[in-house]
Amino acid sequence: MPGPSERVVLDQGLARVLAQRLRDLRDLLGRWARAVVALLGPLGWPADPVVALHAGAGWADTSAARLTRRLAQAQAADASLGAAPTGGAGGTAAQSGGGGRLVVTLRPDPFGGDGLAARDAGARLGLELVGAALAPAADLTTLAGVVAQLRTSAHDPDFAAGLVGAVGPARLAVVLRLAEHVGSGGFVVTETADGYRVRPARGGDRTRADAPGRWLPTALAGDLTATLGSALATFSRSGLLTAVWLSRFNARDVRGQAETTLLGPLLAAGRFAPATLRLLGDALFATTDVSGDRYRTRDGLLTGAGARVSGSSPVTRDIGLLGADPAGRRRATYAAALLRAIADEPTLVARFATDHVEAIVAGARVSALPAPIRPGVPAPVASAWEYLVSRAGGIGARQADPAGAATFVARLGFTIYHYQVTHADPRLRRDSSWPLPTGLRAAIGDLLHVWRAELYASAVGLLPAGDALRGPSGRGLVAVWPAAAAGRAAGGGAGGPWSARLAGPADGARIPAELWAALLGEALAAGGPTATALGSDALRQAADLGQAGWAATRGYRGDGQVAYPASPRALVHLQQAAMVSFFLTALADTAAGLTLRAELTADDAARRTTLAIDQLAATARAVKVDDLVATLYGVTVGVTVAAAADAAKPDGRPGSEALSTIAGVAAAAAVRPGWQEAYRASATAVWLRRGDDPILPVEVTDAAGVRRTFTGDPRLDGFITGPADAFLDADGRPLPPERMSPAARSAYLRWLASPAIVANNDDLPTLAQAR
Repeated sequence: MPGPSERVVLDQGLARVLAQRLRDLRDLLGRWARAVVALLGPLGWPADPVVALHAGAGWADTSAARLTRRLAQAQAADASLGAAPTGGAGGTAAQSGGGGRLVVTLRPDPFGGDGLAARDAGARLGLELVGAALAPAADLTTLAGVVAQLRTSAHDPDFAAGLVGAVGPARLAVVLRLAEHVGSGGFVVTETADGYRVRPARGGDRTRADAPGRWLPTALAGDLTATLGSALATFSRSGLLTAVWLSRFNARDVRGQAETTLLGPLLAAGRFAPATLRLLGDALFATTDVSGDRYRTRDGLLTGAGARVSGSSPVTRDIGLLGADPAGRRRATYAAALLRAIADEPTLVARFATDHVEAIVAGARVSALPAPIRPGVPAPVASAWEYLVSRAGGIGARQADPAGAATFVARLGFTIYHYQVTHADPRLRRDSSWPLPTGLRAAIGDLLHVWRAELYASAVGLLPAGDALRGPSGRGLVAVWPAAAAGRAAGGGAGGPWSARLAGPADGARIPAELWAALLGEALAAGGPTATALGSDALRQAADLGQAGWAATRGYRGDGQVAYPASPRALVHLQQAAMVSFFLTALADTAAGLTLRAELTADDAARRTTLAIDQLAATARAVKVDDLVATLYGVTVGVTVAAAADAAKPDGRPGSEALSTIAGVAAAAAVRPGWQEAYRASATAVWLRRGDDPILPVEVTDAAGVRRTFTGDPRLDGFITGPADAFLDADGRPLPPERMSPAARSAYLRWLASPAIVANNDDLPTLAQAR
């Protein structure tokens, strides 16, 4: 009998290093045997060095194989946590730890760590599966036994490789057709001396007469599909589920055709390898057409970032599904399952969604087209697009792939921004846009909650962000997403000081404010709880900034004998006002756009639009420019009550004062345009006139509790520590920002906000000024 389950704590990184060093030892003993023998011979040990060296190489090879198998089993156990249960008792438990550690409770290994034995056992079970499923009358008893055996070993990488290899892609496609009750495959099953084989039916595509009778019972088919999904996911994580393997994955066993749709029910049963998901996902978008006003699918090449097709690899077409599926129901189910599987892979989702964000946004707009247009976008696919967006910039992706997640958010904003510029202009009373669905707008709102700090940092930054996305003038944005440029690898030059590794932003703080405003506007247009939450985020961020500013400048008044022209917190107050102004400006612009749309659309759409305007008005009404605490209460409580009252209106019309309320609040909170440039100029004047008007030192207790004196001199205050972060020229003037290195720009921004520069500035921009 197998022993008890074993609880293992495994550091994946160290295990990989140890396995690699064992393989290196094996190679070393093999390549340099004579040299090692010459060193060991004079010592008199061992008696036969050649035999000992071969034995050592064999031990190293076996140990590396066993450790690699152990690591794969632990990773499979960890991956199985997110999969749908396959039934049965005694499941494997795992918990991810910090730093790549896994805490795993493994089932007993019936093969004692012998990968070859596990592979042979999997191959035997695969042949048993083929014989039972493809027989003229399926052997249901044997199939039930196969499911039971596979359930216990589906997460064993060697066992799964043996099983999938024995079944083969073509016969697996037929088994899945029988389990998923798919007919019209144009194939026949023949019995040969080597077992059952599949081939195309003569005369082309036709249904075998006894196909319905061959379909497996629903309960058994569900269990079989789930266990096969777990095994195929394990097979994919071994790196074996490639474009070459998929080139025979069709019921006719025709080279170069992949019936990817058959994988739909399997994708939820296990965690497939990111490379496999990427391959299938790229093919999915290559075979999906969302141009015009219709959703269409077609055959296409199974290539892309995940295909890795070489010159000798077969050309494979993703045919979706051979045979009848006129409504596309199965393909829609497959597409939704695949997109959700990709969305749940945090290391993949951001970069994948970035590559396809234009198609996602275009498809979402098509899905929201009103009657009488019938765009034909399946509801599961539209929902999966929204889920993909929410995860691509969500907290999981941000932790696993910070640069990828930020780049996705930037490109999403870039796509929406340029669409708005092209299709809508409330000033000219023109709007030819197709609006995004409410679900996607709410998903964007979720993203903005995750990126709250970066969103509002773009509104209050003293230098404009997003150099690589700006045109030669440095003001307007480029019209096309920039391609990667080798010249930007150093982080300076035309690409801006932050554009290392990516053509777009490397983190969210570098996304231009224009893109954040576009995203914020779309999210506010969702109305309801989304708009309420965004209002709360804006005011909380402003309150947090004020608290941080106070904590960093405590006790600056000293003995009260020194009078400064300004408070060292004056810049923080200006930035707080800018945050509120940024939010309310986006809210007012959104309300104006919704009003125009309500006037241009039919009554039903106008009813929904004007209800959203009422909700935005309630949010604006709750904002108290001079009382952040009262604003937070009003946004979180008062808006909810007002929204409920608006929803209960019989005609759904907005209150007559809604738009005037929004405009009034936005005007009252407006910050003077160009205040950042004005502040930089005033701070520079303080520094350059220090000879006539000496800068008074400011002594404060910073956020760390350290008492510090700031003189205004960037060198004495520690902002310039050497040539790398020097932002002054030979005459002591600040360099143009575009000529600063990343380190110099960072030092420059910290110096601009330092207590001595702020407190000695008697020409600060006004905090608030109506436009």
